[in-house]
Amino acid sequence: MLPRSLFRLFTRTHLRPVYSLSLLLVIFTSSIVLAPMMITKQSIVATVFSCLMIIGLVQAQDALTENSGRVRFWLRATGIAIIILRILTEVPAAPQWLALPALMASMVFHLCMMHVLIRHLFSPQPQSEKLLAAINFYLLTGITFSYIYLIVNLFFPGSFDLAGDNISGWPHYLYFSFVTLTTVGYGDILPLSPLAQSLVMLEAVIGVLSPTVMIARFVGK
Repeated sequence: MLPRSLFRLFTRTHLRPVYSLSLLLVIFTSSIVLAPMMITKQSIVATVFSCLMIIGLVQAQDALTENSGRVRFWLRATGIAIIILRILTEVPAAPQWLALPALMASMVFHLCMMHVLIRHLFSPQPQSEKLLAAINFYLLTGITFSYIYLIVNLFFPGSFDLAGDNISGWPHYLYFSFVTLTTVGYGDILPLSPLAQSLVMLEAVIGVLSPTVMIARFVGK
């Protein structure tokens, strides 16, 4: 019953934005919950999982980008690039530098999605859609910062006190990003470089201000 419901939701995303936003919420939640488990799995499992998530995200954006062909193009182009690069990284003897363009494409892809959600949130849409857009934006903020942290540590090794310097360490950064976004701050992972500390402070501020601004906007309506 559940797989059938998800399939029905997936096929309706091109019809109404509310279905697209609902699918986005399912994908983001699944990514957050399942990503830490990918650490203990084989790399090919994580690659298949990430490719399926990207395909779902591209599909979910169709109804939200009907009036923005340029953003839709960038979402599709970077989505295809991510899938190709992730598959290439699994090829035996693949060069390690492939991880960097894959990460850059992922960051551009998620930044484009943030742009789409912000525009939808501040447009004359039903309150239910705005609420879904606000929740998705908050979750997407944590996911996007995880890629930023990983790229920073690739360019400046030692920016964080964890050992995952490559793409397989992304779940660690995802965990750290949401701990920062929610201002929990367990202290098991620490930013060491000035750039990393500045980014962490920025994410913490966004994590505090975003719910405040969203709630004020909804109450004001």
